[in-house]
Amino acid sequence: MEPVFVASGILLAILVIVSYYVTNGIGTMGAPMRQFALFLMNKAPVGLVDLFKDEPGSGSRTWIKYGTGWFLLAAICGFIGIWHNYDPSALDSLASIGWSYDDGSALSDFTSTVMGIAFTYILVGGCLVAVSRAGENRLASEANASMVAVLYTASMAFSLILIPIIFRFVDIADEKSIRDLITLITTYVVSSLLFGALLMNVLATYSTRGEGTSSVTAWFLIMAIVARLVGSLYYVLGEATDNTQMVWLSERVLDAWVPLALIFALAYHVIPHAAKAPVWSGSLLNANMILLFVTVPPFFMTEANAGELLQNVGALLLTFSLLPLFAGSINLLATASANSGNVLKNPGSLAATLAMFLLPIFAVGSYFTGMDTLTGTDKMLTMSSTIDNGFMFTVGGLMMLSAIFSSYPLAAGKKLADSSRGNMATWFMMFGGLTATITMLIGDFTEKAVLDSGVEDVVASTGGFYLTAAAMFYLVTISVIMATLVLIRTGTSSIKLKEIGSSKSDVDTYTLVEGTTTTIQQLIGRGVGVNTTLVIGDTVEDDGGSTIIAVSASLHNDEVTEFPEEPEEAIEDKEVDGPDSQMIMLVDYLKKTDQSVFQFFKSIDLDDSGSIDCFEFQQALISSDVGDYPPWEVESLVSSIDLDKDGKINLPELDIALAQIAANYGGAESSEETSETVVDDTPEDVDDVVEENTESAHTESSLSKLKKAELIAIAEEMNVSTSGTKSDLVNAILNA
Repeated sequence: MEPVFVASGILLAILVIVSYYVTNGIGTMGAPMRQFALFLMNKAPVGLVDLFKDEPGSGSRTWIKYGTGWFLLAAICGFIGIWHNYDPSALDSLASIGWSYDDGSALSDFTSTVMGIAFTYILVGGCLVAVSRAGENRLASEANASMVAVLYTASMAFSLILIPIIFRFVDIADEKSIRDLITLITTYVVSSLLFGALLMNVLATYSTRGEGTSSVTAWFLIMAIVARLVGSLYYVLGEATDNTQMVWLSERVLDAWVPLALIFALAYHVIPHAAKAPVWSGSLLNANMILLFVTVPPFFMTEANAGELLQNVGALLLTFSLLPLFAGSINLLATASANSGNVLKNPGSLAATLAMFLLPIFAVGSYFTGMDTLTGTDKMLTMSSTIDNGFMFTVGGLMMLSAIFSSYPLAAGKKLADSSRGNMATWFMMFGGLTATITMLIGDFTEKAVLDSGVEDVVASTGGFYLTAAAMFYLVTISVIMATLVLIRTGTSSIKLKEIGSSKSDVDTYTLVEGTTTTIQQLIGRGVGVNTTLVIGDTVEDDGGSTIIAVSASLHNDEVTEFPEEPEEAIEDKEVDGPDSQMIMLVDYLKKTDQSVFQFFKSIDLDDSGSIDCFEFQQALISSDVGDYPPWEVESLVSSIDLDKDGKINLPELDIALAQIAANYGGAESSEETSETVVDDTPEDVDDVVEENTESAHTESSLSKLKKAELIAIAEEMNVSTSGTKSDLVNAILNA
């Protein structure tokens, strides 16, 4: 079996185990383990950790501040690198101080490394704010988090700056091997120890969250740190054993899984926090969380020097990797649309929303160039690195601005100093990064077209494209400078923010549609907290009654017709099926025979009981030429007329049913004739029976199900007031 498959299985197993215990806890061992972690973080190394403050938010602020410094350096180097592609002699003047500039590859590698450090710093700092808000409004050890941030900068600076300077002035045999060894130790071994301490801090903080609560941001952050630790281990083992497959897998984890996990971790905190709304779709959230760690993301792809099987599996997983990226982007964009006004006026949430909008675009572009790199065809020239760098500076840059503008004020407990400048920096970052990437891609396509032409004398002129790209990328550099100034002004501002962190959910209310099923865990995963008000959607179901709709008092008009009459043409063209058709035929029979409802009722009440059962009504339908219906259809018809649900029909119930049919299908004239006939032809002793049956049949619950026209008909029969609302009519009938 290929080593990469074994290593992948072990990595996924570790992630599953960590995810399970993070979600469910470790039982009675949780408290002792947390105390042990606090002891290590607060006491080791002895004396060093005491140099840092342990106040709420200080750890997150340190990570974001140091990351901003690295971010500024990366933006400046990125601009210089693009300009050098336009003018290779631009830096020749530095040769007098010992600078020997190559073809630009060294600066490109340095820029990518610095940008990765800045990205990790700022996004981890932003995620630490979210984790602290889910716990006790502070990290388990703010001092330890600050110490780790400082040591991480020291190790990276030693590897990137001091080592090259030392080897420039010291002549050492086998210089390359020693430099590679030192870089390997500082970049992977030392940083792994530091991130191990950070993981301990995050887990100890997350363990203090409320009972039964969880945080999507914390989950993504923990998975990112664990994946980084395992990926670093795989890289060291791969280099030590000269196993290219292990190195390739570690690069996929460190260069793709970890950055994307950090992006989604921060986005799932910033956007719902600004929108004051839960995550839009739980299904898309699950797809985003799970599929991200079982596919091969297309960014920063390298060639898989392996057999055909590994390449085919890699290409398949590379294709499926678009699913979690699209799922997460669509989910977060839909969440932002729930309160777009609040999202757009906040620079941090605006930057995160724009990043989610651009992520699928870069993912599709990187998919095609990454597939070319994975299979080793190399027909796309440098397009893959162009899109990858554009992704880091555009999508990654926007997410870093999101942390600076949203998470840093929460950690500092101060209001963002200059929102307008923050919005300008956000748009500069998006426009500058996107246009620079597109311009450089056009230059790459031009060069590829010239090479494909096969004409040796033709040289691709890409200088103009690089000049334009450098000018556009200059907006990115300005954006980073503006963001740095905003961060400094926010840190020194005297305007306090009411909360540094809060365990209270940012979602105030959440509506549940009646009939849907969910679990508490699913609700919590979408941003619902213990203080969120759950609104259960009410629906009123009744057998033929009206649906009650709440209307604002300002919209109420007593002159509005609740049940407007349909035009005669519509009535004539309407096809009537079911019980109504039978009742229409019965109304027509009464009109043809000139009978009142009372006369008809008296004729079909065979046992003179004052009520009609199903058999008697069946015989009545037969004798009136309505039709010979089977017992089950007659029973359904009787049930639709029977208001008090006693299984029989009394005179008021039959009168109401026929009056309603006459009003709906026969016009008002038929209804008035039927009612007048009942009044005129009813003797005194029958009036008493009708009154007695009406009083016994009608209850508040049965009357509330009737339409207003039906209530008016009953009120007219009982000689009570027929004006007012439905509630007035019900009270008048019950009090008669």
